[in-house]
Amino acid sequence: MSRIVPMINAEFLKLRKRRGMLALAIVLTVGGVVVANVFEAIYHATSPLKYAAAGGMHGFLTNLTLFNITATLAAVILGATAGAQDTGSGVFRSLVATGQSRLKLAGVRIPGGLMLLLPVLLVAYGVELAGAFLFASGTPTPDGTTMLVGLGWLMAVAVLNFCVALGLAVLLQARGTAIGLLIAWHLALSRLIETAAPLGNWRVLVSSVATDRFLPNATDLVTMREGNTITVTIAVALVVVVAWIAVATALGMWRTVTQDA
Repeated sequence: MSRIVPMINAEFLKLRKRRGMLALAIVLTVGGVVVANVFEAIYHATSPLKYAAAGGMHGFLTNLTLFNITATLAAVILGATAGAQDTGSGVFRSLVATGQSRLKLAGVRIPGGLMLLLPVLLVAYGVELAGAFLFASGTPTPDGTTMLVGLGWLMAVAVLNFCVALGLAVLLQARGTAIGLLIAWHLALSRLIETAAPLGNWRVLVSSVATDRFLPNATDLVTMREGNTITVTIAVALVVVVAWIAVATALGMWRTVTQDA
């Protein structure tokens, strides 16, 4: 255990040194929330009857849609970088030569990367909550339960997409390819599956369908893109999220253990 903590810290520091990547993650998340709230506030100020308040409960729930996109992108970029950086920089051979277990080398990437990703998302979420109250314009604001549920949803989105990106990048040993494939999954393939009505409740296996069940306004009856509904309970959604994380992590560890140094 005494050697695990320094290894985790080392993974965190390797990612933190990538200032361009970190800046991009901050711009996507914190910057995206700020821009969305400012523009919505301007629209509401110029035409209150046409545009709803930027804040309040309605604005908060609406902005979570944007947050979903930016948080997913940030998690994918950081996860893929964490998974491919050792091989890409040529230091994997040196790490193996130290005698450390390959399973440990693979395992510490997850907490090391999340130590960087989650604080960024927490700051962005705090900014969004501030906007929900500052720009409420007299409309109802999120209560404590809604804020906590929203935070839980954000953590599920972040951890799932980070772990999947990390595992895929390790498996392919290619950061860019992993990012491209996951963007294609979220923008195209997953949406096609969501519209495939014959698949019925099996569509809960799509990662975004499972994580969306944790949204503050979600219910067991989920309306899909083509208009029909499927049943997704919290328990089922949780199992699907854990399964995505477990499979991606297992594949990444297998590749780390079996790859040539």
